[in-house]
Amino acid sequence: MSYTMINPIPQFNFQINRVLTYGDLACNSKEIKMNLPSVRTFEEWYAVWSGMGRNAESIKHYLHAAYYYRMAEFFLKSTDERKDDTYSKCIKNFYRAFDLELQLHYEKIQVPFEGKNLYCLKLSPTYLKGTVVVCGGYDSFIEEFVLQVHDLVSKGFEIILFDGPGQGKCLRENLYFRFDFENATSAILDYFHIKRCAFVGISWGGYFALRSAAYEKRISAVAAYDVMDDGLEVMTNVFPAPICRIIRLAYYKKWKRLLNGLVGKIVKKSVLADWAVNQGMHITGTKTPFEFYQNLSHHNLLGSTDFITQDVLLLAGEKDHYIPSIQFYRLKSSIHNAKSLTCRMFTVAEGGEQHCQIGNHMLAVNTIVDWLNQHFPEAD
Repeated sequence: MSYTMINPIPQFNFQINRVLTYGDLACNSKEIKMNLPSVRTFEEWYAVWSGMGRNAESIKHYLHAAYYYRMAEFFLKSTDERKDDTYSKCIKNFYRAFDLELQLHYEKIQVPFEGKNLYCLKLSPTYLKGTVVVCGGYDSFIEEFVLQVHDLVSKGFEIILFDGPGQGKCLRENLYFRFDFENATSAILDYFHIKRCAFVGISWGGYFALRSAAYEKRISAVAAYDVMDDGLEVMTNVFPAPICRIIRLAYYKKWKRLLNGLVGKIVKKSVLADWAVNQGMHITGTKTPFEFYQNLSHHNLLGSTDFITQDVLLLAGEKDHYIPSIQFYRLKSSIHNAKSLTCRMFTVAEGGEQHCQIGNHMLAVNTIVDWLNQHFPEAD
């Protein structure tokens, strides 16, 4: 499997490949390659994916339906009344698929956290080698990652997937995206009485995992799948370089009116920027672009990497269009006190060059499994 060019709009094409990467389990690739190349607007995107979702659901292809509805939901604004309904259809079909198609053995668990709940999926192997805690990233939810991590269960690892603040059902209960993710991680470890675990963070979860490892020593091995060390840099990097520089300058100078006005003009000219900024404010619970960037500025590992003392795995793709490659090299050079540090930059030649190795995600999964077997051996 490799990253495939289906649609000329890079953001659309990446999301399409997020489904294609799982192969026939998650989709009918012929159907996608027939229907998605001509899509140019968010409305067309929603219409195509939701239509395929209804068709898949009608013939009881529940996992296909789940991923199709996930894609239909993805670019809907938080103010769109279709968003929650599409999310509900997506989740309903994921669990239908887990029960009827994949016949998974899992537990759904709610973990109390700050007067609300964190939501978990626990997948248990026949023979237990150890526990691996897994979280997603920016506007993700756990159900979409089951195929990505289930191979670890077959290798003997108990998997605890959890939605933290700003993710999945937590977001819908007004638990907003936050930098101090170690508090949510500690609540999970407390609830399950975990004394020792590995932690794999997916996408922005790479930051969450490394941040958690710095302050939560029940984590004995941590994998950033992929790396992320500076949220403000990531979310301003989406703009053309001159605009990016102005926005960063305005933020650091605290020119709130200038920043909010400039971003306001940009989002009127770019539907992708409009979606990205509004979705960002939604998951962070902020009201203005300046407040949004202020929230993201705290998602930074500066000052925390010295406290990371565990076995560490850093993954990245050389053509990642979300995370600047400088973040991989910056982390590689700033984690000084790790028990061990393994760094892997995937290339175009091997097919893992995209964000989270979309197009060839098993390359990353196999790397993680090999690393776990080496650095996270069975407890005595």
